[in-house]
Amino acid sequence: FSNNRFTYMRSFERYKGSFRTLLFCDVSNNDIQQDASVLLENIPPNIKQFVASNNQITGSLPASLNDLPQLRQFNLSSNALSGELPKFAESILSLQELDL
Repeated sequence: FSNNRFTYMRSFERYKGSFRTLLFCDVSNNDIQQDASVLLENIPPNIKQFVASNNQITGSLPASLNDLPQLRQFNLSSNALSGELPKFAESILSLQELDL
C-alpha cells in the first residue's frame, strides 16, 4: 500500500484472520494523518516489518511495541513524532532496523 494517497489507516482488528498471519506492512509515502498510538493499536503480534515512513503521523509511540517479539524492521521516519522513545528498542532482541 505504499506510494498512494491514503490519509487514514484503520486499526488492526484482532478478530480478522490476517491478524495472526500478517508479517509485513508497508504504508510508506502516503498522507496518513493519525496519532501513532492509535495507528499502532492492536498491531499483529507476529509482525516482522512495519514501515510507515513519509506520512504525517503524530504523537508518541505506544509502550505496546514491547509485545512484538519478532519485529525486525520498524520505520516511522519522516513523520511528526514526539515524546520519549519507549524501551521497546532495548527489549526486542530481533530488532535489526529502527528508523524514526
